[in-house]
Amino acid sequence: MEVSQVRQRVQAIADAADDPEDAHMREDQLLVDVLKVIADSSTDDQARGLANAALETRKIEFERWCA
Repeated sequence: MEVSQVRQRVQAIADAADDPEDAHMREDQLLVDVLKVIADSSTDDQARGLANAALETRKIEFERWCA
């Protein structure tokens, strides 16, 4: 994943701002995707650890929804 790809996705979120549910879903997925890249490819042990720890929330079963 390149910074330019993240910027494109951020713009897509901004473009979807009139549909909060869509924008929220896109934002959540972007954050997960960025954390996965950091967890999988960072050479910084602390950054990898932080990303992996944050991604643990994806394993918690609860109802995820947008208003």
